[in-house]
Amino acid sequence: MFSHLEIIAPALAVAGILILVSGLLERRHSSAPKVDSQPLDAKRAGLIGIVQGLCLPFRGLSRSGATISTGMLAGVDKMTAEDFSFALAVILTPAVDVREGLRLIKAEHIRGSLGLASAFLPGLIGAACAFLAGLLALKWLSQWLESGKWYLFGIYCLVAAVAVAFLHHAGY
Repeated sequence: MFSHLEIIAPALAVAGILILVSGLLERRHSSAPKVDSQPLDAKRAGLIGIVQGLCLPFRGLSRSGATISTGMLAGVDKMTAEDFSFALAVILTPAVDVREGLRLIKAEHIRGSLGLASAFLPGLIGAACAFLAGLLALKWLSQWLESGKWYLFGIYCLVAAVAVAFLHHAGY
């Protein structure tokens, strides 16, 4: 999927627009008198879960950005939406990791325990690096969300979509 920039660019653009709209609406409402937010009931949680499910097959469609923004657009407090989004990731990530590990084990090119060990080592190093990068990114996103600058992440996604579309057009 990563080799299909023609899919990644629009997914980034969709994520950017969703985040931008929710961020701008939240910013507009934060200057208005405080109104009670809606509770995170089963209906809103289900909607956020559906959006998360749509994000999984599309690289570039930010799972956390889309789920937090969906919660905000559904009237859920931004901090509750953030907490719920990250709770969904805690549930989802181990299952995806196990699935990918099993897929790696079943891959035809792995022969014996030496092949399996050599296949897992780069994956473990990559997972550790991705974990550290993810922690930094989450801290950055949380600061933007908490400071009322969530829309900046939407702008970032739109700029990234343009860059990816340019790379695709250039033949990459």
